[in-house]
Amino acid sequence: MVNKNQNKKNYLNLVSTFIKYNLKNLIILFLGIFLIFLSFQVYTYYKKNKINNLSIVYFENKNLEDKLTKYLEMKKISNEKGFYSVLSKLELINNNIENGDFDQALALYEKILNSDELSINYISLIAMNAAYNFIDIVIKHNKDKYINNINNFISLIDEELDNYIGNKNELLYLVSILSLNSDSNYKNNSELLTLYDNIINNEKISLTIKERVKKIHEFYTFI
Repeated sequence: MVNKNQNKKNYLNLVSTFIKYNLKNLIILFLGIFLIFLSFQVYTYYKKNKINNLSIVYFENKNLEDKLTKYLEMKKISNEKGFYSVLSKLELINNNIENGDFDQALALYEKILNSDELSINYISLIAMNAAYNFIDIVIKHNKDKYINNINNFISLIDEELDNYIGNKNELLYLVSILSLNSDSNYKNNSELLTLYDNIINNEKISLTIKERVKKIHEFYTFI
């Protein structure tokens, strides 16, 4: 019993001595841990709050009638990181296309698609949007120089995603037509006709897309 009490006393003395000579180091250690924890909490709050602020700024300016103010605000948001930066770039793209600034729209699309922040699903969706927009630009403004860019956009659409199979095939079909030297070459282009058959016979492709492609096919067939 005496030995047990003595051992306990010795242990308390040892702890007391350790704390006495190491108290400063312990305080510094615990203070450091606390500061790291506090910094993480502040950073998390700041990041969350910044995202919230960006969302507010984005939606406040999205429907502004003053186009110059809207453009400048979207430009500011586009320089940030994250989801609202992407949305603001898409707004700027629409603005550039409306104003005929196609090269600037192309540069913004490429900036978005080269980002490592987006999932393959979003990349596919934005690439699809870019391809349709630039096919429209080629048709309306006779800008054949963008055909290679359209092909690049189409290549970024993940064919493993069932939702985009129809659109990817339709885009391949449309850009192939744009690449024809003459409309009359359509009937003799085996690759184009194979693309058409694949679209019509693919059960995963919607009837809406099939109908659009069928009308185009009939038009070129009877030229």
